[in-house]
Amino acid sequence: MKAWGWVGVLLLGVGLGLAQPSLDELRRQAQENQRLQQLQRQRIEQLNRELANLDAATQQQLAELRRLEGEITRLERERAELTRQIGLLEAQKEQAEARIAGLQKELEGLQARLSALLQSLHRERAGRYLPLLRAESFTDLAVRSRWVGMLGQHQTDLMERIRSTVRRLEEEQQRLELLVRTLTERRAERQGRIAALAQNRQAVRLTLARLQAQRAGRQIILRETLQAQAQLQAELRVLQGRISAELRRIAEERRREEERRRREAEERRRRELVAQRERELQVRREQEEVPVPRELVGALMFPLRGGRVAEAYGYLGNDWQTLQGDGPSSPIVAAADGVVMDSLFIANLGYTLTIRHSERMATQYVNVLEPQVAVGQRVSQGQLIGYTGGGVLIPSDRMWFRVIFIDENGNFRYVDPSRYY
Repeated sequence: MKAWGWVGVLLLGVGLGLAQPSLDELRRQAQENQRLQQLQRQRIEQLNRELANLDAATQQQLAELRRLEGEITRLERERAELTRQIGLLEAQKEQAEARIAGLQKELEGLQARLSALLQSLHRERAGRYLPLLRAESFTDLAVRSRWVGMLGQHQTDLMERIRSTVRRLEEEQQRLELLVRTLTERRAERQGRIAALAQNRQAVRLTLARLQAQRAGRQIILRETLQAQAQLQAELRVLQGRISAELRRIAEERRREEERRRREAEERRRRELVAQRERELQVRREQEEVPVPRELVGALMFPLRGGRVAEAYGYLGNDWQTLQGDGPSSPIVAAADGVVMDSLFIANLGYTLTIRHSERMATQYVNVLEPQVAVGQRVSQGQLIGYTGGGVLIPSDRMWFRVIFIDENGNFRYVDPSRYY
């Protein structure tokens, strides 16, 4: 929560900033936001590395725990098997002990019988003549003597076999006791190893618990850091939006200012140009003080059928009169009788026709679509000579009309056409 706390304070500070922060302030806030995001990204990478290390350590401890549990299980099976074998040996030892006890009891009986027989033989030796006196014959005596000897020998052999059996049983008993002691030691060794492994298993479990607790803590920190990162990104988007809006506002203000300055500059240039053309027009008018011959006044016909004067001669310093027809490709007629002197095509202005009417006057028609007359052809007043719309710089329903005055020396200049209608 510490990482989230200072980020929250920062975001609160950003959100509670000035109502109308400047562009520099917004950019500074955005840079600070990006710096904090970089720190958060580094923190996230570090947490991911720590989580990866914790996962690796956890997997290692789990593998060790599985190994210990497998080893403990194996040792417990061995201990159980040893316990079972010890039980079997104990039973065999008890059986051997029981057989030894039985044989010893039988041996004691034989010893008692042999002792009685010896006592009897001793008595017979003491009175060795007594059996002879009692015997009915020598044969009977020989048989009886042999029978006594065989009986003594039989008892002696039986006792020897019993003693041999007892010795074997005692040896077997000792062997069984040795095996029991060995198996008991092995079982104790297994038990010790099981106890040691159980202690190691407990240590591994504690280590696993500690690693899992650390991993849970890192995950909580990572989740909080990711939340803080997302909050920073959202705040950065807001800041970027405000920066974009501020840039658009500044750009709009600059555009308006530039537009205002441009209009003012154009207006100044237009006023200067109008003033200059007025001055030029005034100079030209002063130079045109030559009186117009009376025979030329009213000699020209309006050259655009159904048209009107859109811009007067001298407007913005122009040396022509702009005429406008009733629509695109309006018909153009010859202003007076004359001869076509020139037909010149200019891409942006269309065709320009020049007609000479007398030694003192000529007319010129600009923005002709396709001339209807040829150079050298004589035309009459009102004759169709073409249509408007030949160029791209002049609207298709307009035409520039010039009147050329020629003095006695052959010099010519443009004059106001309205003086000759």
